[in-house]
Amino acid sequence: MNPTTRLFRRSRAFRLLFYVSMVPLWALIAFISFNSLGGYSEVGDLTLLALIMFFALWAWWYGEDRDRRRAATANRADGNGGPPTIG
Repeated sequence: MNPTTRLFRRSRAFRLLFYVSMVPLWALIAFISFNSLGGYSEVGDLTLLALIMFFALWAWWYGEDRDRRRAATANRADGNGGPPTIG
């Protein structure tokens, strides 16, 4: 396993530190985006912003749903890591 992945999985403090450190980067991206969208109308700006936010919401939901499905599959499995057996 990748050492960075292992660190992300095991250390909640590292994850929080990483996420907080990304806030200035996202602020920079937002400022650049808003400036670069100057040629669009206000409706176009809001539409694009809404699309970006819906994509972020979908990406978050998909990750959460994937985790739920994996947990449900693991609960149904017979304990050996294989697929569930019938009977």
